[in-house]
Amino acid sequence: MALVNGGTMQNQISVATFRRLTPAMVESQRLAMANDIVATTKAEVAITLKKAAPALGIEGTTYHILDILLGLTKADDWKQDRRPLVAISNEKLADYVGRSTRTVARSLKKLVEAGILAYRDSPTGRRFIYRNEVSGDIDRGFGLDFSPARQRIKELQGIADAFSAELKAKQEAKRNVTRLSRAIADLLAVAALEGLRLEEHEAELSVILASAIPNDLKADRLSQLYEAIVAAFGTNEAAAEGEATAAESETSFEEMSGAPDTDVTPYNITTPQNSKKSNERPSPNVDDFKSKKAYGFYKAPEKEHLRKSGATDRTRSSAEPPKAKPSVPPNADGTSPLLSEVSIGLINTATRETQDILGGAFRSWGDLMGRTSELRLLVGLSEAGWRGACSRVGQHLAAAVLVTTAEKALRDPDQLARPAGYFLACIDRAVDGKLALHRSLFGLAQG
Repeated sequence: MALVNGGTMQNQISVATFRRLTPAMVESQRLAMANDIVATTKAEVAITLKKAAPALGIEGTTYHILDILLGLTKADDWKQDRRPLVAISNEKLADYVGRSTRTVARSLKKLVEAGILAYRDSPTGRRFIYRNEVSGDIDRGFGLDFSPARQRIKELQGIADAFSAELKAKQEAKRNVTRLSRAIADLLAVAALEGLRLEEHEAELSVILASAIPNDLKADRLSQLYEAIVAAFGTNEAAAEGEATAAESETSFEEMSGAPDTDVTPYNITTPQNSKKSNERPSPNVDDFKSKKAYGFYKAPEKEHLRKSGATDRTRSSAEPPKAKPSVPPNADGTSPLLSEVSIGLINTATRETQDILGGAFRSWGDLMGRTSELRLLVGLSEAGWRGACSRVGQHLAAAVLVTTAEKALRDPDQLARPAGYFLACIDRAVDGKLALHRSLFGLAQG
C-alpha cells in the first residue's frame, strides 16, 4: 500500500498498457509503492540529484528536463504523507527544451530507468492534478512521480559523494602528471648542460607520456623516473668529487716528495720598464666619454642590443597581460553600490520559492553567501562562472543576482530556459551600470 496526498490509499501505481516495461522501470514502480516513506525535503533531493546526475549518465536534454520537473514540484508535496507529483505533458516539455516529443519521451524513460521517476498514468494518458482548495493537498493526480528518488536519497548521496571523490582523484593525478613531467624535463635540460648523458631516461619519459595508462599509474611511473634522475645526478656529483680528491692527493704527494734544489741559480728574464709609466692608468678622453659610442659602452650590453634590434618594445608588448574585464568598485564596507536599495529583508520577501527548496530564510548576507554552492546547482552555474562574476562585481552583488535568478527560474521555468546564461547577462548589465536589481526583487515580492 502506498500513501497518496490527501491521506487516501492506493495499492498500485498504474502504468499505461502501451509502455514496454523493463526491469529497471519495474524497480522504480516498486519504489514508488513503498510503505516506509523516507523523510527528506525538496532541497535535499534536488541538490543530491544534480550532484549524482553525471554518475547516473544524466546529461544534456535529460538533465534539462529533470531540472524543469524538480522546479515544478511543490515543497509541501515532499512530506512523508504526500507524494511529489508533476503533471506536465510531453508537448509542453518539448516546447521548454526545444526538442521533439519523442526525444522528451526517451528522456523521461531514462529518468525512470535511473530510479528517479515513476510513471503514474491515468486511463486516458492525460496528466493532471486536482488540489484541495483549502489545504492545497493533492486530492487526485496523475503524472510523473518523484517517489523513487525520495526512497533512494541515501543511496544517491553515496553515489554523488563517490563520484565527487573519484573526480577529485582524477584531477589530482592529472596535475601530478603535468608537474612531474615538467620537473623531469627541467632536470634533463640541466643534465645536458652539465654533460651528463641521460638518453635512456629521456626515452622513458617519452614512452610514459605517450602511454594510454590511467593518470594515477602514469604519475607513479613519472615519480619513479624523477627519483632515478635525481639519483643519477647524485652519482655524477660523487664521481666528480672523487676525481677532485684524487687530483688533490696526487698534487700533495708531488709537493711532499720533491726536495728543494738550492744549487740552481735562478734564471729570470725581465724587461725593464719605466715604473712611472707602468703605474699610470690611461684616462678616458672627455670627448670620447661624451660621445654616443662611449655612452653606449657604459650601458648594459644586452639592453643596447635589444634597443638596436627593436626587441625591447616587442618584448614589452608581448609581456603585457590582457586587459581585465571592467568591474564595479565596492564601497568602503566592501559592498557594491548597486546594493544600496537592496536589503537581506527584501531578498527574503522576494525569494519564497528558493527558501522553500533550501529549507529556510537567509538570516544575513553571510548566510546567503554560504548557500551559493547550492544556488549554483539550482541554476546550473559552473564554479568558474561564479568566481568570474565575484571578481567583476563582488561577492555580495553576485550572490544577490544568483538568488534572484534561482527564484525566477523556479517560478517560471519556461520563461527562463537557461538560468546560468541569464545570471551572466545580469552580471554584464551590472558592470555596465544598467542593472536595476531592486526593481526585479520588488516585482518578485509583489508577484
